[in-house]
Amino acid sequence: MKVSTLYCRCESIETAPLQDETILFDPERKKFCVLNRTASFIWNQLAIPTTVESLAAKVCESFSGVCMESALSDADHTIQEMLTLNFVGSQPD
Repeated sequence: MKVSTLYCRCESIETAPLQDETILFDPERKKFCVLNRTASFIWNQLAIPTTVESLAAKVCESFSGVCMESALSDADHTIQEMLTLNFVGSQPD
């Protein structure tokens, strides 16, 4: 994870809400993923290009009892998984 890397959603990914979760679907690759509540929150934040650090700060603000270290780890892991699945892209700041 680079501090200045911006991440954003890939425009081709389709989404569907499911209670506190979100389903992502990549029609080109025929892959889907079900996001838990935290990952859904992170996905929603990615509507605007942002850094892992900014995502972690927003997780801390929105979820009670979450420390920055844990939020950074969760945000980084979520972004890495989404990158692997080609659901998000990155660009240098």
